[in-house]
Amino acid sequence: MKKLLLLLIMASFATANAQYEWLEQSTGYPTAGTYTGDISIVDQNVVWSMAQRTSTTNHQRISLTTDGGTTWISKGVTLPSTTGLGIGNISAVNATTAYISVFPTTAALATQGVYKTSNGGNTWTKASGAAFGINSFANLVHFFDTANGVAMGDPVNGKFEVYRTSNAGISWTAVPAANLPTPLINQTPAPDTPEYGYTGKYYAKGNTIWIGTGNGRLLKSTDKGATWTAITTPVADFGGGINPINTGEFAFRDDNNGIILRSNYSLSADVPPVATYQDFTLFRTTDGGTTWTDITDVNQVVFHSGVSYAGGVLYSNGSNTDNFGTSFSNDDGTTWTELSTGSHTCLKFQSESIGFSGGFASSATAGGIFKLVPATASTNTFASDKFTVSPNPVTDVLRINNTSNINFTAVQVTDINGRVVKSLNVNNITSSQINVSDLNAGIYFLNITSDAGKAVKKFIKN
Repeated sequence: MKKLLLLLIMASFATANAQYEWLEQSTGYPTAGTYTGDISIVDQNVVWSMAQRTSTTNHQRISLTTDGGTTWISKGVTLPSTTGLGIGNISAVNATTAYISVFPTTAALATQGVYKTSNGGNTWTKASGAAFGINSFANLVHFFDTANGVAMGDPVNGKFEVYRTSNAGISWTAVPAANLPTPLINQTPAPDTPEYGYTGKYYAKGNTIWIGTGNGRLLKSTDKGATWTAITTPVADFGGGINPINTGEFAFRDDNNGIILRSNYSLSADVPPVATYQDFTLFRTTDGGTTWTDITDVNQVVFHSGVSYAGGVLYSNGSNTDNFGTSFSNDDGTTWTELSTGSHTCLKFQSESIGFSGGFASSATAGGIFKLVPATASTNTFASDKFTVSPNPVTDVLRINNTSNINFTAVQVTDINGRVVKSLNVNNITSSQINVSDLNAGIYFLNITSDAGKAVKKFIKN
């Protein structure tokens, strides 16, 4: 019996602080409803994304930008099976080379494993040395640099299946059992079920990687996957596949300081039981996971899932006014600042100023990903929250309203590159409308000058 980790359904993440905001971009996914399940940032220009579908349709698609997200090129990934294989995660090292973990979705397939592209995603080749076989389940692949990578799978013959490469995936070596924690065996609630990992369930920083398991342990390596230890956590199961009372997300600022977000569930008397979300608990460690402290506070944000570090800033999905909003913390989760609303999926940072967040594609030319960009200096968050624009998406006339009788005097429409495409001068009114029927389909921003400051609202033109 095996599981398939759901990748952060309807999750949202925050920008680092009020100095940044999200700019929506189009990944070019051809089917509306497709969302980004994983992101790999090489540098400020080169970013790869992996598509995920909201239905059971297999996701075998990536997207790539080499100009910082101004343009994205979406490409299908040709695998040996279109119905029996899925992509767990993506790890890229430059504009032409990336690796994906491929797992079986319907049956045990020997064609699963690690796949590599050296031509920007045009073709993919299975790594023969990372020998995930008919009895395996490949969970993830991660490259620490251009040469050194690690791939992890579930236990086979009583040992976690882990491979390492130091020559850019040309050859892979199995990590010996002596260098790995022994898998645990569950008796409740699923008797004789061995401990396993989850697709893409890991966090990496520098030479260190943490992997979450179905027994609520974190497998940790500080030497690029050569040797491993196991960390006991307050989570019963990081993915809910073995024990559905908990799921967990985790992030680490460094080898010692980390956060776990545990989502708690109640179980019905049904057979099998139905898990219903109840609440969350936030834990912090300052000693590498030896001890965990409950830092949950009644005044904290309402989480759904997901935490991530960018430098010293901790990000989360959830806010006090919107379960799918975004918040950030500058003190490792003790206090939180609500930042924005909206539905995002995954989040990846290279630094405090270089970050991308997954989103949902509304069409082949709109949505799919967000880029972290400097906020407009004159933007007043309070004013932006008070204004509404409708309908959105819009075909012809866009209505502008606000709930606080705030007067505004000017409106500008800018495209995704910041160019002014329409202007409207008004005289201290609280609502108005602007005809956008002549604009090309795409994403635009409404810049409103008001008594309360400058408000910026995004809208989509059909």
